[in-house]
Amino acid sequence: MKNKQEGAPLGGPGIPAIGAHDNAHGFETFLRGQFRGLLQFLRARTASEQDAEDAAQESMAKLMRYRESEPPSAWKQLLYRIAVNVAHDQYRVALSHHNKDHVALDGLDIATGEHTPEQRALYDQQVARLSKAILELPPKCQRVYLLKRVHDLSHAEIASRCAISVKMVEKHLATALAQLRRKVGDSSAETL
Repeated sequence: MKNKQEGAPLGGPGIPAIGAHDNAHGFETFLRGQFRGLLQFLRARTASEQDAEDAAQESMAKLMRYRESEPPSAWKQLLYRIAVNVAHDQYRVALSHHNKDHVALDGLDIATGEHTPEQRALYDQQVARLSKAILELPPKCQRVYLLKRVHDLSHAEIASRCAISVKMVEKHLATALAQLRRKVGDSSAETL
């Protein structure tokens, strides 16, 4: 409550006049003194300890709007009315967001390397096309290609196994790759 003169000390009927600085200090003291009781009050009205603490903080922050317009004798009643409203608001939000159905993911191992079903299906289709194309290669090209890509043999090792020259190995590989690119496409070029 303000007196008619601007800057006059605050006070009211039955309340000793105090300066604005004293009122702010008194408000802080009031909040510190009320916190534990308010928290206990809210624990019975909220879903968790965290919700109670959040509601207490929010209630005190909202009460700050009234510290100049309401006398100190009304602060406690106003604080608890605000707290009840905040707890009700939390409950309504929890209902609308189905918070009780949510599962906290903190500390859970979640596989991040898994592919989506669409990615897996696309990969399987590419492998099927590539396998079919490899089976359609001429026998010598197919053998050279598989020795290189599957068994990771060098050109010299392939030449020795197939009883052909290194130049012929390179020719069969070039032919195999060209046919595979034509049949499978360039999208799978890195898998060829």
